Amino acid sequence: MTTIASSQDLHAELMAPEAMKRVLALHAVEVEADKAGLTPVVKAFTDFAARGIPFYSPQDPHYQEWVGKAIGYWEQLHGGAKVPRRPLAKRRA
Repeated sequence: MTTIASSQDLHAELMAPEAMKRVLALHAVEVEADKAGLTPVVKAFTDFAARGIPFYSPQDPHYQEWVGKAIGYWEQLHGGAKVPRRPLAKRRA
């Protein structure tokens, strides 16, 4: 089982060229989220993780954004921060 001790660890694992490292890292965060109970952050992360890992391309801005979101959720799970809200205009689109 992979243990993610910091957001830097998660970043390194999600950017790893080996697909299994990326899968295990996301799974490790899912396991941590399950242990945290049902909270809005856990629900948001679970919905995020359920979509799966996008096509791996470390230079692609979309993949980098996805990694950033995963790290943001990890930090929220460990810091109790609230899930950021999208601006109202974007929610309606």
